[in-house]
Amino acid sequence: METNPDFDKYMDRYFNYLGQWDSPSKCGLMVINRKDDKILAIATEIYRQNPGTPVTEWCAPLATSIMNELQCTPEQFIFIEHTPDLHSKLAFYEETFDLVNFEVKDQSLFNPKWTRLTAEKVDEMMQG
Repeated sequence: METNPDFDKYMDRYFNYLGQWDSPSKCGLMVINRKDDKILAIATEIYRQNPGTPVTEWCAPLATSIMNELQCTPEQFIFIEHTPDLHSKLAFYEETFDLVNFEVKDQSLFNPKWTRLTAEKVDEMMQG
């Protein structure tokens, strides 16, 4: 049940963040500067390699942190949450992609709303 960024086309580095109760946490991350001047960030849950708060449970603060590091505005920022397939018989370990939309206040993102995407749609969005 491990993931490896060398074998995942949706992550090319780790991103460290402070999760709930300032717990050290990390996820996989891929950032794509699209042709339409939007910035697409794909945050991948890395399960046991993440010592802290999961991506889903910390989605808004994590997205805000990534957006701030990239120095972009909420209008430019597109955030996708990715959970890789762990090849388990359990359905909740199958690969999923969700576009996460947020409300914005004072350049911070909050109140996430998830919309399920197909891998094909994510690949298309990566071309932007």
